[in-house]
Amino acid sequence: MEGDRIKRAKSRDGTEIAGRVQGKGPPLVLFHGGDGDGDGDWAAMLPHLTEHFTCYLPSMRGRGLSADHDDQRPERHAEDLAAFIDSIGEPAYVVGWSTGGFYAFGAAQRGAAISSLAVYEAPVFECWEKENDATARFRDGVAGMFAAAAEGQLVEAARAFHRGVANDEEMAELESEGAFEHFGANTAALVRVLEQASKTEAANPTDASQLERIALPVLLVYGSKTTAPHIESIYTLAERLPKSKMREIAGAGHMGPVLKPGPIAGELIRFFTEA
Repeated sequence: MEGDRIKRAKSRDGTEIAGRVQGKGPPLVLFHGGDGDGDGDWAAMLPHLTEHFTCYLPSMRGRGLSADHDDQRPERHAEDLAAFIDSIGEPAYVVGWSTGGFYAFGAAQRGAAISSLAVYEAPVFECWEKENDATARFRDGVAGMFAAAAEGQLVEAARAFHRGVANDEEMAELESEGAFEHFGANTAALVRVLEQASKTEAANPTDASQLERIALPVLLVYGSKTTAPHIESIYTLAERLPKSKMREIAGAGHMGPVLKPGPIAGELIRFFTEA
């Protein structure tokens, strides 16, 4: 995007993490999740935020403007985010969407310069291990993603993955907007992340013993039309975090930051302004 500033930082293992910078005001770092990247995932929300904050849009390693690396374990992504935040030079507000919120908790536990934190439907993975229709749909979606990606059908792989996390209304909206072409560009990176998830050597950032270390104000946002495991995750996080509050976004599902950006941005502005 012509005229945008670009912020670059070196992670602990030397990987360069980069993202565009837009807006004015105190720093706000927005970290995407799943098969997204810094540019695409926040495009709909930025017009609501850039008059209030200087928005930093880093991408995970292997996506967007960031460099790639063979190591895609969860702790590397948390380290990447922590390094990017610290490179700003002053405490920042941070938003994490889905697994971006999971990594944001990891960054906070590593002492990153975060003044307050908001997450949209960050997962607590134990909530996704129960046997019910939603978790079965998620497993089918991930399996479909792996199968399609193995055939080089990355856009179809993105569709399959989102069937596991988005509701039917959201799937139709994403299809009409051509969003799966964007997500498909990052599907191969997501496959690598999921393949390496079990190789982690770090504590789970959403374990109770880890979350109780976060003394920051935390806003937990979720949609009224999201899946049961997403809602259960938010309530579990609220029980484990010392200083948290929950907000429900009417009519939103897991893809709220793309499809319902206005109401979510309103909650973020209110929370960070009060914090």
